[in-house]
Amino acid sequence: MRKHNWFLSHLWSLLVFAIACGTLYFYQLGMIVVPLVLKHQHPGISKTALHTLLHNYDPLIAGITVALAAIQIAALLWLYRRQLRKANPLGIRKRPLRLESVFFIFTMYAIVLAMNVLTQRFGTPQNQTEVIASMKIMPWTLFLLTGFLGPVIEELIFRGIFMNLFWKKDTPANGMLAIVCSSLIFGLMHEPHLSVFLVLYTSLGMVLAFTYRYHRDLRYSLALHMLINLPSALAILIQVLVH
Repeated sequence: MRKHNWFLSHLWSLLVFAIACGTLYFYQLGMIVVPLVLKHQHPGISKTALHTLLHNYDPLIAGITVALAAIQIAALLWLYRRQLRKANPLGIRKRPLRLESVFFIFTMYAIVLAMNVLTQRFGTPQNQTEVIASMKIMPWTLFLLTGFLGPVIEELIFRGIFMNLFWKKDTPANGMLAIVCSSLIFGLMHEPHLSVFLVLYTSLGMVLAFTYRYHRDLRYSLALHMLINLPSALAILIQVLVH
C-alpha cells in the first residue's frame, strides 16, 4: 500500500510539472497568432513586408504578451504557494536582504559572465540568435519577454515548482540532485542538441538552482536571472531603436 501511494504521489508530481512546462510558452501566443492573422489578411505577403507590419504592431503584441504573462504568472504563483502551504520542509520563505546576499548574487553573475566569455569562440547559441533576430522586428515585445517576463516564469517553473515537487528532504544529496536535475532540464529547454551551448545553459541553470537552494527564497534566483538577461536585452533594444 505504501509503495502504491509513493507511485501515485510521484506520478501526480510528474503530471503537475508536465502541465507547468506545457504552459511555458503560453505568454508568447501573441507572437504566434498576430503573424498568422496578418498573413491571412495579406495573402502572399513577402517576409520583409511581414516583418515591417510586425514592427508596427510591436506595441500591441507587447501588450498581449504582458497580459498573457500576467495570467500565467498568477496561475504558477498559485500552484507554487499551494505547494509550500501543503509541505515546506526546506523552509522556503521571504528572507531579509543582507549585504552577504548582494555579494553572493554579484559573485554568481561574475561566474555566468566568465562562462559566456569562455563559450564565445564557439559562436552564438541558436536560441540567442533567434532572440536577437526577433528583437530587431519586435523590440519592445522581446525586451519585456527576455528581461522580465521570461525570468519570472522560468524561475517559477524550473526552480520553484520543479525543485519543490521532487526533492523535499533537506539533505546534501537531495540538494545536489535537485540542482543537477533542474539545471539539466533548463539547459535542454534552451538548447536541445548536444553541444557546448547545452553545457553553457546547463551551467547557467546550475547557478540559478544553487542560488535558490542556498537562499531558500525564489526572489534571489529571480533577481540573478534578470541581472543576467537585462543588460544584453537593453543593449539590443537601444541599438534597434537608435537605428
